Amino acid sequence: MNGEDLDRTLSRMLAAVGAEAEPALMTRARARIEARERRPFLLRWAMRPAALGASFALFVASAGLSLTLISNAPDSEAGENATLIESLLAERGIEAGSALSAPATEPDSAPDSGAAR
Repeated sequence: MNGEDLDRTLSRMLAAVGAEAEPALMTRARARIEARERRPFLLRWAMRPAALGASFALFVASAGLSLTLISNAPDSEAGENATLIESLLAERGIEAGSALSAPATEPDSAPDSGAAR
């Protein structure tokens, strides 16, 4: 808003309520209006009560939906594979116990000391 439009708007507002145009009031009103225009649009929009309420409603709805989806997920039973590793091993036909154990050594060989590293 330029200065002339602002003065006309303020004069109309003061005339509508029957107030006198005091210089201090006009200065404060002009400063407040100009300060409000300097804030970024996104900040002004986010501080509106409707925007805050809408964002909170979206948060609650998404939290409720995620809880509903988690509660409806199938539980792992005793026969089912509980972890990803177990699922991959079962898919390839490998038993979890044999794949995760240490390699077998011959009875007459010495265990590796790790000195060759």
